[in-house]
Amino acid sequence: MSATAVAGGGVARADARLGAVPMVRLVLAALAVVALAALVGSATGLVPFPLPGMLAVLAVAVGVTWGTGRIAAVVVRSPAHDESALVTGLLLFLILPPSLEPGALGAAALVAAVATASKYLIRIGGRHVLNPAAAGLLLVGLTGLPVGAWWVGTPALLPVTAIAAVVIARRMRLLVPVGVLVVAGTACIAAASALAGFYPAEAARTALLSGPLVFLAGTMFTEPVTLPPRAGQRIAEALVVAVLLALPWAAPIHVGTLAPTPELALVVGNVLAAVLARPVAARLRLAGSRRLTPTAVEYAFTPDRPLGHRAGQYLELHLPHRGADRRGVRRSLTIVSPPDPEDGRVRVAVRTRPPGSTFKRALDALPVGAELRAVTVTGGFTLPDDRGAPLVLVASGIGLTPFVSQLAHGARQVAGGAPPRDVQLVVRVPAADEVAYLPELAATGVPVLLVAPDPAALPPLPEGWRAVRDVAEALDAVPGLAGRTALVSGSPRFVAEARALLRAAGARRVRTDAFAGY
Repeated sequence: MSATAVAGGGVARADARLGAVPMVRLVLAALAVVALAALVGSATGLVPFPLPGMLAVLAVAVGVTWGTGRIAAVVVRSPAHDESALVTGLLLFLILPPSLEPGALGAAALVAAVATASKYLIRIGGRHVLNPAAAGLLLVGLTGLPVGAWWVGTPALLPVTAIAAVVIARRMRLLVPVGVLVVAGTACIAAASALAGFYPAEAARTALLSGPLVFLAGTMFTEPVTLPPRAGQRIAEALVVAVLLALPWAAPIHVGTLAPTPELALVVGNVLAAVLARPVAARLRLAGSRRLTPTAVEYAFTPDRPLGHRAGQYLELHLPHRGADRRGVRRSLTIVSPPDPEDGRVRVAVRTRPPGSTFKRALDALPVGAELRAVTVTGGFTLPDDRGAPLVLVASGIGLTPFVSQLAHGARQVAGGAPPRDVQLVVRVPAADEVAYLPELAATGVPVLLVAPDPAALPPLPEGWRAVRDVAEALDAVPGLAGRTALVSGSPRFVAEARALLRAAGARRVRTDAFAGY
């Protein structure tokens, strides 16, 4: 086996382990490690802040965010998100100035309460749009209270903070925009300091070692709900935040109590993301459902207006229900139907393995005619505009859904006179009775390599289809794989493993879309 394959396999295993951890839990664990390192650093003298003051602010920040989160959940009749509250509390602990002074602790409590309230009050289409910690710091900072110390930007904590940032960014597939924010932020700060007559190299060093840049990029900028959907949009937001972070070095202008701060830079980025996300808030009426396989169901909805989606995009479905579990009342579900479907219906599919989340059980119990809301229709997992680019599409389980939409739309385009694409589809199923959308895929005419544990047990396959036992064997059978752009969709574990196999086989570009258990 080549060194590339071995390395790729190691990365795949690491990605698979990360992918098995819910995102909010991973962020919570990473922040807990940074917080513990800070406390140990204080006790050993490496972090220049008193331990009693740090412990006091930690108790206030975490306690108030958790408590106000519980109260708010009761008031608005929404499930409490304890892990999310703890994330916000730990973020604030690492930013608020350590102190035992009653006034400072009162300010910390106020920031924590406002941060929690922002999740419920500053919303568009049922979702919060501002990073809660940044919103709390910014709004309370307008009163003139000194709340944004950002002491986590301490040289002794940088190694731990950097590792946490990389782990979070890797799990969320945000390494590129996070890297852009760190590099561009450093460059902008260096340039701004040069314009102001200071030493740019020293400013860059200070920004990286003693500033909030790495921490903000890895733990706050990465909040999924406050990011725009497309890769280019995320990079654009990173550049905007980077420029704003450099303002204090070039033009530390104050307008009343409003000053250029890291929290202001992030909030402005969040607002930009909200504009780019374009919430649609369309009403959907349930038209019916059908079972695709023993573990998958498709739901069809009639929207009150066309959604205008592109093939491969997803909608965020809002389904309020009693007793919602900690995963809440919203899900991002890929739209299976092609753009402008003939019957006007929008279709999504979900996996239905028991016991299932409360969201899935509530969706399954809906009567025909029930109304839901599509909060957002977005996503960047679409086919290249260049129809001449050869493609290989690799899916596992319910990860097939974006490809069903894309291939159906492509077949319609070809029927309208567009040139056909060179597409090979690889689909892995866990059992012979788990082949979803077989008639729909057969109608597109795209050759399919079906990966199943027992190929002989599969139903009769359409002409041009082949069955094999594993994904590696299927990829070996794809003609000209090294010259193809690959799109991979499925569980985080499958995506990581398939990406490594494709890289080792020489695929020139790999794009992924991980389904987190929906």
